[in-house]
Amino acid sequence: MRVSTSQIYDQSMNNVTRSLSDYLNVNEQVATQKKLNAPSDDPAGMGNVVNLRSYDQTLESYYNNTEYAGSLLGTADGLLSEASEVMISVKEQVEQGSTGTYTDDQQQSMAVNMIGYQDAMLAIANAELGDDYLFSGESTDTAPYEYVPGVTVTGDSPAESDFVSFTGSLDDPVIVEFTSDGTIGTDAVDYRYSLDGGNSWLTGTMDGTATPPDTTMELGDVSVEMNAGTAVTAYDSDDKTGGQFVVRNSMQYNGADEAMAINISESTELEVNSVGSDIFGGIDPDTGEPFPDPNMFEAMSDSIAYMWIGDEHGTATTLETIDDGYNNMLIETSNVGAREEKADFTGQSLELTRERVASAISDEEDADSAELSVELSRAEYIYNAVLSSTSNVISMSIMNYL
Repeated sequence: MRVSTSQIYDQSMNNVTRSLSDYLNVNEQVATQKKLNAPSDDPAGMGNVVNLRSYDQTLESYYNNTEYAGSLLGTADGLLSEASEVMISVKEQVEQGSTGTYTDDQQQSMAVNMIGYQDAMLAIANAELGDDYLFSGESTDTAPYEYVPGVTVTGDSPAESDFVSFTGSLDDPVIVEFTSDGTIGTDAVDYRYSLDGGNSWLTGTMDGTATPPDTTMELGDVSVEMNAGTAVTAYDSDDKTGGQFVVRNSMQYNGADEAMAINISESTELEVNSVGSDIFGGIDPDTGEPFPDPNMFEAMSDSIAYMWIGDEHGTATTLETIDDGYNNMLIETSNVGAREEKADFTGQSLELTRERVASAISDEEDADSAELSVELSRAEYIYNAVLSSTSNVISMSIMNYL
């Protein structure tokens, strides 16, 4: 077979190019310390690496969720412990107020203390971590509680169901007493109210004979709308009978009915906050009615109202609900602690799994340094040898023998 000079030159250059490519490839592996730098290096291996990295990203997302859950639940756990301490003080105060051994002035001082405890509980119930409220369920951007006017009926009539709505705001409780008998919306019913705990009184009339009938009671900064047809009787301060009630602050719950849950694994969800009404109670804004017992906020509000008018028997009626509310809070604290522990354990498990995945990725794509060093020397030797032989071949010519 005839071999032309051109073929010899082409073959020589191909050898140089191939050995140079091998040398550069090994050199790149040495620089990156990875044996897979492009899919062409090992298509199957690179596919495994891509799948493992995708899985690791999923694990990282779950791990970050456990960290987030741990932060929220840990903060809530601490806050509920503080709330429990406040509740112990509340119980002590209510027990004192129900003994009947204190004067009206002393009971009003207790009511002022209770208002302070109520403010402290409101601050806890409205606590945030970052921009997320801890006790508003899925409505994490909504403050769970706000003050709204509410009522404690302390006399024979009317009943709580006879009140339609309250508007305005108040600082101290307002004592209201009917001073005449009659039917609201039909008769002209007189009443008096005190903004300073009974030290002084103002008067008013709901004129049911007017057109349209007047069913609204004006009490300073608060207005009370009552049901037409409600029969009331004048309050007798000696016999403690008749129509009397106290307008005081209530806590309206504005959060969601379901706790916010996030995935901490492929098949596991974890509730990372709480529904405030399940812990603290308060008023349902949809119905205007209190949540079911043990409604701690309403029991505190009723205690304040009873202390405000010096009614130790009324104060005693709230003690059981407050005690149940305290126990309910301890149960919720335990529940939050259990969820926090679950987030912690799951996070540790995910961390171990991610370490195994990282090891698998390393086995697939990382290079052996000692092996690479030998490989680099071999590639360099081959390249130099090819260069030398090519140089000799190219310099050969028939002209050299003529």
